[in-house]
Amino acid sequence: MKSPDNSRNLLVRLLDFLARPGIRNPGLLIAALALGFLLWQSDDARSPDSDAVALRGETEPDTFINQGVFRSFDAQGRPKLVATSPRTEQFDDRQEAVLEAPDATLYDHEADLRWLVVADEGLYHMTTEVMELEGSVKVTRSVEGGNAVLLTEYLLIDNPAGRATTDHPVTLKSPGNITHARGMTGWFDERVVELENSVEGIYETRP
Repeated sequence: MKSPDNSRNLLVRLLDFLARPGIRNPGLLIAALALGFLLWQSDDARSPDSDAVALRGETEPDTFINQGVFRSFDAQGRPKLVATSPRTEQFDDRQEAVLEAPDATLYDHEADLRWLVVADEGLYHMTTEVMELEGSVKVTRSVEGGNAVLLTEYLLIDNPAGRATTDHPVTLKSPGNITHARGMTGWFDERVVELENSVEGIYETRP
């Protein structure tokens, strides 16, 4: 590919040639065509999109968002999930957002309950409103006598379905008992948790 400097030098030599007497007027059309071709070649050599891809790379995000907030609403227009992140990387083509240290709240308006969710990182699918959480995932809900806490290393929250699932080990803590299992499905609206495998419970007996 010719460099911009070579193209400019070629244009300067062409204009000097056309400036000679007897050639100047007949050559105006040729000069215009040559200039137009060079400009067209320069514009089409690289599009703005290809420039952006070259700068950020194919796997780099399209947008960085500081203190980003993502919201999902129920059929009545009430917030069902509100997630915040100090730093978010957004990929427009995939309609995904990578959240650093996500902090989310899930709402059950009928029962006036809230689940507080934190993790090391998250992946939010903007089209389906599904969130994948990884690393030190912790879900907390207030219950009688204290808090109910779920701990795991991976959790998928299907917000429209009101469901959370994982095939990783989980620990459930609530006042008076601790339960360990591998694999879980939970329904937020029904406040039901189904443990799948290797379930072990430790229960505190009170006098």
